[in-house]
Amino acid sequence: MILFKNCRIIKELTEGYEGEFADILINGDDIIERIDKPGTIEAEGAFIVDAKNNTVLPGFFELHTHLCITDMNYHRLGTMSQAENAIEALSFAREYLKQGYTTIRDAGTIHNVTAELKRAKARGTVNIPDIISSGQIITPTENGNATFANMYYEADSPYEVRKGCRKQFELGNDIIKCMLTGAYLNEAGNPGESIMMEDELLEAVKVAKMKGGYVMGHAHGAEGIKLGIKCGVRTIEHGSFIDDEAIDMLKASNKTFLVPTAAIGLACLDDDGASLSEDMMDKSKRYELAEKAAVNKAYRAGLKLGFGSDIDKENFIRYPGMEFYARTEWFDFEYKDILIQATKNSAEIAGLAEEKGTIKVGKRGELVVIEGNPDEDIYKMKKMPLYVYFQGELIEN
Repeated sequence: MILFKNCRIIKELTEGYEGEFADILINGDDIIERIDKPGTIEAEGAFIVDAKNNTVLPGFFELHTHLCITDMNYHRLGTMSQAENAIEALSFAREYLKQGYTTIRDAGTIHNVTAELKRAKARGTVNIPDIISSGQIITPTENGNATFANMYYEADSPYEVRKGCRKQFELGNDIIKCMLTGAYLNEAGNPGESIMMEDELLEAVKVAKMKGGYVMGHAHGAEGIKLGIKCGVRTIEHGSFIDDEAIDMLKASNKTFLVPTAAIGLACLDDDGASLSEDMMDKSKRYELAEKAAVNKAYRAGLKLGFGSDIDKENFIRYPGMEFYARTEWFDFEYKDILIQATKNSAEIAGLAEEKGTIKVGKRGELVVIEGNPDEDIYKMKKMPLYVYFQGELIEN
């Protein structure tokens, strides 16, 4: 058992308890057993962590990462051995845990690394966040696919899409990722251009549903976004040029959700050509204002948004909490809403709200202690958490 004492908690992220401060008891099965007023829980033999009135949050979700991407020199992927990539991905996953992320959804990998990491975790070999893995990305033959080496599975008909999706599930992955539009970071790719046909996407959705999964849809352009919603993908990734019609479609849907990615925008402009090509930098600068305006409009419309960053390991380590503050710098989101997106919203979007996403008796005891009040100052997230507790491991930074 472990007892977190003197926890400042956030009302919107806590269920079944009304106070601002609490003690939280996690039992030997890593389930929250009790939440009560400070000083009222007696738990003989429990390990004590004094939060000292700092903020305690449920474990964070990262709904858009690539554990295989070490830095912004994306062509390097093609030179890495399977062993090197696996080691780098494991290191990245551990870094996520240190920063308070207890669930990560990988949006495309090489060498099937994330499924192998899941298996290693299940064997007890490593303690890393829970992983939702999509395997290789299903994409039509398209400009820039070579940028990301073996991350793509090219498929140019419903039959080929079906085969590609089945292959990802055969390899132990949970869900499917499809490219509905071009990409900023694909050399010569056009992010606003639709590239996947309706019959191809419907086939992916059908196979994923049959296997108990769903489809993530990479989509910047409005027509690609609307195709994804129409075909029933679970999430729209990025949504950079979402329009009024697409916003209305999402508001009317309880099956499809938007996962904006702010940190990658900041990272691209910060790179300023050091690793990115002239084509990639040009697109990042040219579309910056349009993306900010469109995603902010979706946010102000009241859409339930998920939390994803899309950044590489190097930037993730260099700038702790980057997606949190990027959502107020790159976009214009309210501090408390950002915390809700990273926890409660993303748990619901990922289908894990019964287990995670809020602090509640009976849910998983995945807790993050943040110095100060991040709901009042999101830049508190730039510091590493004081403590992270996950599946029997207490990380003290």
